Amino acid sequence: MMTKRKTSPRLISQTRAPKASQTAPFQEHLHELRRRLFYIALSVAAWTAAAYAIQQEIVKILLKPSHGQSFVYTSPIGGIDFLFRVCLYTALILSTPVIVYQLLRYMEPLMKSDSTRFVAVGSIVSGLLAAAGILFGYFVGLPAALHFLLHQFVTSQIKPLITVQAYMSFVMVYMVGAALMFQVPLILIFINRIKPLKPSSLFRYERWVILGAFVMAGLMNPTPNLLDQLMVAGPIIVMYQIGIGIIALINRPRWPSRARELFKEDLQAQAERLERSRSLQKVTDGELIIDKPAT
Repeated sequence: MMTKRKTSPRLISQTRAPKASQTAPFQEHLHELRRRLFYIALSVAAWTAAAYAIQQEIVKILLKPSHGQSFVYTSPIGGIDFLFRVCLYTALILSTPVIVYQLLRYMEPLMKSDSTRFVAVGSIVSGLLAAAGILFGYFVGLPAALHFLLHQFVTSQIKPLITVQAYMSFVMVYMVGAALMFQVPLILIFINRIKPLKPSSLFRYERWVILGAFVMAGLMNPTPNLLDQLMVAGPIIVMYQIGIGIIALINRPRWPSRARELFKEDLQAQAERLERSRSLQKVTDGELIIDKPAT
């Protein structure tokens, strides 16, 4: 008669343990991502409240590149929606260092040693690059783009009637694009921390970078003037070249340590050659002793 074999609870717990160990890392990553997103949302909320306190000054700054163009809103809540967008977009731009810092901290396990210092320095540099990109877009690219878009297609019967929400969305997307444009060197450095890049490989992708730069220039500054196109595409190409230079500087061989290793290898080779010359000298002087086999 066959008896049914019972499985001990201890054995069951041991067989189920791998599933728990496999799901634990995913839960930890999910909890870490939730915590980083909470910090980002807290920063955006704080900057939104700060922007609301000085909303009139921000609106004046954002409307200045329009060259006195009049705008309308077409719904009773259009004004509130406009102010909300201004405060939210301003908060997102000002929260760029916090967003980059939390993103780098979340990706820190993929980096190499000294990642804590890289995260801190990278966040500061990202904020400075974003500020430089915003200033470039505000003073150089945005006025030319708005002048072309608001005055190129105007006739005696065609007048632009633009809502203030549409204008603000265009301005903010343009400013965010200009801020991201200046982040190219930092992005290359971040990828290099995960997987080392070769400058020769980056130079092979340069043609695609130039093509993408002019495509982005056409989207951000839709004008047939080649000079205006170069004003947007040029900084992207220059930033890519700067990124290649930084990667080449970071991944350069350590010449002092390599020189010391070569010097030691040369001394060892000289010692071996000297030892061989001495042994040959003994052979020529008849000092080499050869053991004869016993008879």
